Amino acid sequence: MARKPNIASKKQPQQSRSIATVAAIVEAATYILTRGGLADFTSNKVAERAGVNVASFYQYFPNKEALLFHIVQRTWDEQLARLEPILTSGDAGPAERLRAFVRELILVEAAEAELRRGMRAASVELHDTPEFKALLARGTALFNGFLSAALGARVPDALDFTVETIAILITSFTERATDEPRPTDHLLRQADFLADLLIARFDLA
Repeated sequence: MARKPNIASKKQPQQSRSIATVAAIVEAATYILTRGGLADFTSNKVAERAGVNVASFYQYFPNKEALLFHIVQRTWDEQLARLEPILTSGDAGPAERLRAFVRELILVEAAEAELRRGMRAASVELHDTPEFKALLARGTALFNGFLSAALGARVPDALDFTVETIAILITSFTERATDEPRPTDHLLRQADFLADLLIARFDLA
């Protein structure tokens, strides 16, 4: 069995200079992934693009897989920051908010598809990481609050089971739908299809 790479960052930057160095490395890695994909994603190329020597790269990341995972974690945080206001805003009805949530989620999943493929190539299953499980727990709690408020007295007895199942359904659906490149309008049609099913299931107004 192949040994899985160490995906933990070596240390967290504390001083402004080291913070700037890590930011430059992350920006360079993201640029390379966006333009050239995994084939061009090497420690040397990232360091060169970031304007630092490769020793500086290894000062913070033991390997390129650890850098990938660092970017994945940052992406997850940014996603949740974009998604949470959609469900918690009172400016729209539950059905409209749910549709907007699923649409936004499928778009952010599509944006991180290259990162997911990179972690799989490194034999890292993101769903097994404590960070992903914590993210899923936060998302489940968010959806629990949304559904409780939207249904009121119609909340099902097994609410935790219902929310857990919906969370698995939505995350699995959006990830599978974005594993291969597809036009945005196609992804949004798929998102609307899933949203329609959930809206009908809970009779959301």
